[in-house]
Amino acid sequence: MSFHTGRFDMHDHVWRGPYSARGLTCWLLVLSIACAKSFTPPASATPAATPITAQGDPQPLNFDACSIFSAADAAQIVGVPVRPTPAAAGGCAYEAAKETSSGWRRNVALSVSKYKSASDENSAWDDQKILRSLRPGRKNLTLLSGVGSEAYLQISPDRNSFDGEVWVHKSLSHFRLIEVSEQPPSPDVLKAAVQKIAAKLP
Repeated sequence: MSFHTGRFDMHDHVWRGPYSARGLTCWLLVLSIACAKSFTPPASATPAATPITAQGDPQPLNFDACSIFSAADAAQIVGVPVRPTPAAAGGCAYEAAKETSSGWRRNVALSVSKYKSASDENSAWDDQKILRSLRPGRKNLTLLSGVGSEAYLQISPDRNSFDGEVWVHKSLSHFRLIEVSEQPPSPDVLKAAVQKIAAKLP
């Protein structure tokens, strides 16, 4: 066999053998396509094709607390004429129209969470009880009877003021009424106020 023929044979072996450059290129191309297909998620696993089924926490319905809590209602609680003041979305708040001699203004606010089903309300109420530590026997907390299906009253000193707070649970809603004053709020006045509010809620 001539040198030329040998070179030809070697050349032919390099290009046609199983480990030739052309062979490797083809195998790499095939592997890259196969890998790309194996890493492409099936259509059913893509976010666009998967319906959102996460439930999350129950969300309250839109509700205007001022529709059940007027300035006259607020004035009965704080004992002086009041004026509206900004509140969180859906809430309702009032403050004394005039300052005291010491520059103090009593204020009161109502927030209502209303739900479309009793199960949603019960779930939300259970969360609030944990968050607010609403449990019988806790210091400064009183279980109220005759208001909704469950209610708690708390009066706490806070430096130069007092916070009177009532949480009430009903079948489709729960609400919080809070009064801030320079003197201890009256439990009887707060109870009468929340009874009136509860009567207007489902």
